[in-house]
Amino acid sequence: MQEKVIVSWSGGKDSTLALQEILQANRYKVAGFLTTVNRDFNRISIHGVQLVLLEQQANSLGYPLKKLFVPKDVNNVEYEDS
Repeated sequence: MQEKVIVSWSGGKDSTLALQEILQANRYKVAGFLTTVNRDFNRISIHGVQLVLLEQQANSLGYPLKKLFVPKDVNNVEYEDS
């Protein structure tokens, strides 16, 4: 039985490569994606990509997208509490 995992998803090449590796290993079942969104700008915290693009990516790949909204000036303690 495959263990379910959530993939950290920024929409960039690194998260795409990670997804490919996970799928090819055939050891895990991808349950969905997780991304951090800057709630002040409604963009992905890592790359600044608009949230709608990530939603379209996740939808086209067939995975649910869980969003963690954080303020623009989030500190590490607030981030970990989210």
